[in-house]
Amino acid sequence: MGIEDLAGRVPHHLSGGEKKRVAIAGAIAMEPEVLVLDEPTAGVDPTGQIEIRKILLNIARTEKKTVLLSSHNLDEVQRICNRVALIDRGEIKLYGELEELRQKMGRSYIVIETSGTVTDSVLDDLGKQTWLGFHEIKGTSLFFESREEGAEVSDIVTFLSGHGVKIEQAGRQEASLEDLYSSILKEVDKP
Repeated sequence: MGIEDLAGRVPHHLSGGEKKRVAIAGAIAMEPEVLVLDEPTAGVDPTGQIEIRKILLNIARTEKKTVLLSSHNLDEVQRICNRVALIDRGEIKLYGELEELRQKMGRSYIVIETSGTVTDSVLDDLGKQTWLGFHEIKGTSLFFESREEGAEVSDIVTFLSGHGVKIEQAGRQEASLEDLYSSILKEVDKP
């Protein structure tokens, strides 16, 4: 846990992040079959966050222990967990293996980063080419729905290049846990 240098220090003189690491070390030292942690990286500096993630993954994978993590930080959950339960107002709205949930509910996108503004005429042409799956534009980034029967990255790059669009980068972006949660909340809030 990187707390060796804290030995002998008075606990109330420790920073919030140091206290968090000491608490996690104490929980791990008990060698439980199930380790339950609430916001384990909150208040911890980035280096400490990385170290805590490595330790938790090691406990789960190498020692075959269950780590139950409660957190509002969905990016953190996505980095650590392989199975998730999304809870809204005390009710489990989604549960399962993260990858299966992504495939089932989440959309993945092909993202094209351009070196400049895309003209309205190119956007109009994109809208007419439904097979390309154009979804939206944010700044200089174009998002295309990634579908089984849809266009490949190379198809989209060829189309855009043929319309004079200069491309900086192209690739796929998987749906994040935050995307899944947002889509669930939209379903819940429908009248």
